Amino acid sequence: MKNFLVAVFILILANCFIACSSSEDDSCTETTWYQDFDSDNLGNPDVSIEACEQPSGYVSNNSDTDDSDCESDQVLDSSRGACNETLAFANSYNQTILGNNRIITSNSIPEHMVGRFGMGSGSLNPNAISEQNETYTITMNPMESASLTALLSTTGIGPNAGPQYSFGVLLNGVELDPVAAEPFPHEGMMNPNVNWEWNLEALNVNLGLDCNNAHVQPTGKYHYHGSPILFLEALNAPTDTMTLIGYAADGFPIYYKYAYSDATDNNSSVVAMSSSYQLKSGARGGDGVTAPCGTYDGVYSNDYEYVSGLGSLDEANGRIGITPEYPSGTFYYVITDEFPSIPRFFKGTPSQDFRVGM
Repeated sequence: MKNFLVAVFILILANCFIACSSSEDDSCTETTWYQDFDSDNLGNPDVSIEACEQPSGYVSNNSDTDDSDCESDQVLDSSRGACNETLAFANSYNQTILGNNRIITSNSIPEHMVGRFGMGSGSLNPNAISEQNETYTITMNPMESASLTALLSTTGIGPNAGPQYSFGVLLNGVELDPVAAEPFPHEGMMNPNVNWEWNLEALNVNLGLDCNNAHVQPTGKYHYHGSPILFLEALNAPTDTMTLIGYAADGFPIYYKYAYSDATDNNSSVVAMSSSYQLKSGARGGDGVTAPCGTYDGVYSNDYEYVSGLGSLDEANGRIGITPEYPSGTFYYVITDEFPSIPRFFKGTPSQDFRVGM
C-alpha cells in the first residue's frame, strides 16, 4: 500500500511538471515580425510572421517599402549589329483596295541591307531570313473602340498570355512587331513562375537586333522592333512634312515622328512628336523569384509609365488630326525615337491577320 501511494505521488508530480511546463510555454506573448531582406533594420510591411522571439532576418519595424537584397539579372544593352548583308531575295509588296478593305500582300523581305542572321559566325541570331507569304486585310474605315487593345496580354495562361498581335505593316511589306516574347524569369514561357507583366523591352536588351532595330523569327520572318532605320533613310523622309510609312492592324495610318504642331492646321509648322511615357522612379520591389527587382531602368517594358499630357501623343502613341493623306482628319499613330517607339496599343479593332501565330 505504501509503494502504491508513493507511485501515485510521483505520477502527480510528473503531471504537475508537464502541466506547469506547458503553461509556461503558452504564456509567451507573440509579436509580429517583419522580413528585413536588406538588413537595414526596417521590415517589409507585406511579409510578416508571428513569433514569441525575434526570428533571424526579421525585425519589429515595418516601415521599409523597398525591402530587397537582390539585383536584376538583366542589364541595359542597346547595341545593334551591323547591316552589311544583301539579301538574295527580291522585295515583293502589293496593295489593292477591295470594297472597304485594304489588301496588302508581301513576302516580308526588305529592300535595304540587313544584319547577319542564320547559322554561322557573327550571326545575330540563328534564324535565317526567308521569304514569307503574307496577306493582310485591313479596314479602310477604322473606328476608335471604347477601350484600348494591348499587343501584349499580361494575364491568362497558354496562348491567352504573352504577345497577341504585331502592330502593323510598313509600305515595304515588313511587319512592325515591337513586343518580345521574353517574360520574367527568362527561363522559357512554360516556367511555373512566368510573369508577363515583366517582359523584356527589345530595344533595351541584347536580343540580336541589327541596325534597323530588327531581327528574325524562327519562321524566317524579318520584322522591326523599333524605328526601321534604313527604310526611313531610303524614304529620305523630310523633317518639315508628315510622312506616311504604313498602316496599323486596326486600319489607322502610321507616320514617322513628324506632324503638324497644331493637329488641326496643315499650315502650322511640322515638329517632332513626343511620347507621353517616362521611366518610373524607384525600384521594382520584386523578390527575384516571381517578379524582378532592381531599379527601373528600361530593361522591362513595364519600367515605363504613361503620363497624360507629358508629351504630344496619347497612350497609344498617336493623336487625332489632319494629315496630307487625310485632310478631313483621322486618328493616326506616330513612330517615335523614345519609348515606346512602335505603339503598344490599338485604338481600334485589329485585323486577325496580325494575330501572333496566325
